[in-house]
Amino acid sequence: MKLRTLPYGYQFTDGVVAVHPQERNTVTEICKAYLGGKSLLKIAEHLNTNGVEYMPGVTGWNKARLKRIIEDERYLGREPYPAILEQKTYDALQTVKSERNTQKHCDRSTDIFQLGVPVKCPLCGCEMRRRSDSRLKSVEQRWICQNPACKKLIAKSDEKLLGEITELLNRTISAPEMIRIPIATDRELCAEVRKLDNEIGRMLEGFHADKDALRKAMLRRVSEAYLDIPNEIYTAKRLRAVFANAEPLSNFSADLFHRTVKAIRFHGDGTIGILLINDQEIGKEKPNGNNDSDTAAENGSADPGDG
Repeated sequence: MKLRTLPYGYQFTDGVVAVHPQERNTVTEICKAYLGGKSLLKIAEHLNTNGVEYMPGVTGWNKARLKRIIEDERYLGREPYPAILEQKTYDALQTVKSERNTQKHCDRSTDIFQLGVPVKCPLCGCEMRRRSDSRLKSVEQRWICQNPACKKLIAKSDEKLLGEITELLNRTISAPEMIRIPIATDRELCAEVRKLDNEIGRMLEGFHADKDALRKAMLRRVSEAYLDIPNEIYTAKRLRAVFANAEPLSNFSADLFHRTVKAIRFHGDGTIGILLINDQEIGKEKPNGNNDSDTAAENGSADPGDG
């Protein structure tokens, strides 16, 4: 692939580095657009659309190439390159670049980056993405719906979001019975359980049953019946046990969160609900004192208990 031997904006004239008039104009236009508020991506798109060449016969403008241009001190007149930019323009470019890099000091090991579950839009249900801008005076963090037709925006600080999640986890720890166990419907036993039932029945009918063999058969029957429990019932019971054994949280627990939660849902008023791995949502309190889970139970998801 052909590569430039000189920075963009320069050419050799009689063996000496000289300014390339057309490219110099492009450099100054790039700087003016960037200082005027356009992003590097938008500038690159404009240059490519208008067929501005980066090298003879080559366009291919991108953010990386533009970033190198606005950072290059050689445009100030560093030997052997003639000056294209003034110092005040170069300084202004670096200031704008620094201000736009709002997440350069972001610690991605913090809890907010360890959520690892979808965050759902209250309007369309599509996934939302977190954006942070330190230039915002009130709340730096924003959650923006990725659906182009929606673009719902919710301002919520990381601290507040993690606090709400912790509150909902603690609510479930204090009342694990709110996790609904699906009602077991009449269903045919699996073939292995029926086989063991018949085998145990024959043993019990005999006058001299082998107690050791009977005990082993009954244990196998219990094991097979356990494996035959519908997955949704097993998941709900396991989830209830996890919360029943958990200690109240003083801070957000990534471990408990990852073991129990599959998604976060924003509500229209900006509050959240957590969608547990059994597809039950634990959400905000209703005016009558019930929460979202209680309302769902009243609508037909009765909890028969562990029995």
